[in-house]
Amino acid sequence: MEKPFAKLINQTSASVNARLGAPATNTAHCTGASSDGIQLSDTVHPVNLPRTVIRGESPSEERKKSQAALTDWLNVSFPFPPENNNPLKFFKSFSEVTNFRFGGMTDQERGLQGWKKSFRFDHGCVMFAYGGQNDTAFLSLPGEGCSFIYDWQSFASFLQDDLQSRITRWDGAVDDFKGLHSVDQAVELYKSGGFKQGGRNPNPKQHGNWITHDDLGRTFEVGRRKNGKLIRIYEKGKQLGDPSSPWVRWEVELHAKDRIIPWDVLLHPGEYVAGAYPCMSWVSERAFRIHTIKEQDRISYERLKQVASTSYGALFNVMLQREGSAERVVALLKKQAIPKRLAFSDHYLRTQGESSDEL
Repeated sequence: MEKPFAKLINQTSASVNARLGAPATNTAHCTGASSDGIQLSDTVHPVNLPRTVIRGESPSEERKKSQAALTDWLNVSFPFPPENNNPLKFFKSFSEVTNFRFGGMTDQERGLQGWKKSFRFDHGCVMFAYGGQNDTAFLSLPGEGCSFIYDWQSFASFLQDDLQSRITRWDGAVDDFKGLHSVDQAVELYKSGGFKQGGRNPNPKQHGNWITHDDLGRTFEVGRRKNGKLIRIYEKGKQLGDPSSPWVRWEVELHAKDRIIPWDVLLHPGEYVAGAYPCMSWVSERAFRIHTIKEQDRISYERLKQVASTSYGALFNVMLQREGSAERVVALLKKQAIPKRLAFSDHYLRTQGESSDEL
């Protein structure tokens, strides 16, 4: 039996989906918001303020770097006292400021990271939760959700001024499509002290096959999430399924642990990525999210074609002989759905990709 509130949200979002001009993207692959590694049991705005992140962690005043990176994950928390905790009111204000790009909001009928109730938007894997946690609420936008934010100035103002929120996690990513700054180079930079801060090297970690270099891609990680700061350098193209892709992603992850993450990170992400570690000074080129999503879509599509050919190519050959035409085979096999792996990029490119090249 559908809950009254869930029904109200669905009714409210009907006009939203109509404005989007496309059915809700299948987001079953979304796993929810990643942990911030922080507790909100005392207060949302601490009295004894920790240090503030200033253009990353090392000085950098070069404005040309202001668009060199993309905000690729954003978690915020904000006051949500019982007398004012109206999820429908939040849904409406959030939808308005984001131009209704995220569709409806569905009750997950479970909690999330200590909050008692959680909701998922139709698009972007965006999560909202409230209940408990010292009368606060939680909003999480992973990379897919961040890609739908076109006006970061207005969105940051909404979060800061209207919701009175604070950033609890922020990721800034730089995509090197040509692989000029490789994972192997990151290792050499680490050995030469390129990630040192305060006179010591953060602990490194490796993931993937570092012996025979298979086609699945490798990851080099420096720092620890529980300390509030880390960086991942990984072979993104190979991770998506293209063994020949040189695409490498450098991804800085900050948490509000012993530091305040300023709202300026949303307006000038490149400056904070470039300033995160001494070896990141090369981050200076202008970043375009549409390029990233198109490359992700291309690799995923080619990979799925390869999988289909390997798994069902022989069957298709037999079906062509027995059914007499390709049209008949297509009619028998076609399904009105989109593979999970292409759900986000396909929806984005159909509904948003032509409206803005630079995000």
